[in-house]
Amino acid sequence: MPITNIQKNEAEDITPWMTCPNVPDETIPGLAFVYPLDQLIIAEKRDVLHDLIGTSGIAYTIFNRGGQKVFLAVLTKRFQAFNVKIFNNYGNEVINVEKPFKIFANKVLVWAPPGNFVGSVQKCLSCIDTYSVKNQVGKKVLKIRAEGMFHYAYKVFLVYGNRSIGVVQDKLPTTMVFDVKNFGVTFPPELDVKDKTVLLGASFLIACSKY
Repeated sequence: MPITNIQKNEAEDITPWMTCPNVPDETIPGLAFVYPLDQLIIAEKRDVLHDLIGTSGIAYTIFNRGGQKVFLAVLTKRFQAFNVKIFNNYGNEVINVEKPFKIFANKVLVWAPPGNFVGSVQKCLSCIDTYSVKNQVGKKVLKIRAEGMFHYAYKVFLVYGNRSIGVVQDKLPTTMVFDVKNFGVTFPPELDVKDKTVLLGASFLIACSKY
């Protein structure tokens, strides 16, 4: 049951929330915060709002480059499957990431808001550690490929060409210092907001299997 109009208690948590930016009218509800960003940092960190939301699971706080809170997330796992519910600062679910339980199907589906499918990420069946990012109609829009011997960094590429436009990795280099486990994703600020949201889903898919 979504919780509406929950205000954070400044006395309990001094970490500020990101101010909602001005965005085009056609921006999907709930994704306005993602529109201007070029980085999302996902930290295994519980917030006071997690208790008010009341959803059990692994709690995450999602930050922007400046260390402001963008979203909260809760991950629940069952065998190889998992679900991530992502909430705004009012406690409303704005993004849902689902990894179904299917043998040999390393894939997530992303909805934003819940009920509005925006894309998917699936590991390719090849010897190279590569993922395919598709939009809501199944068209391949991006690819993600492991870099380095230990595959801690996964570079994001356009479908055609070898120019990297972002990265998914453990412990993103940042001016903010977190004393907790974190991972995240970078992308161009001008990237379609739906594709940014699907890359957020890709971060959870890769992190759950690699980090």
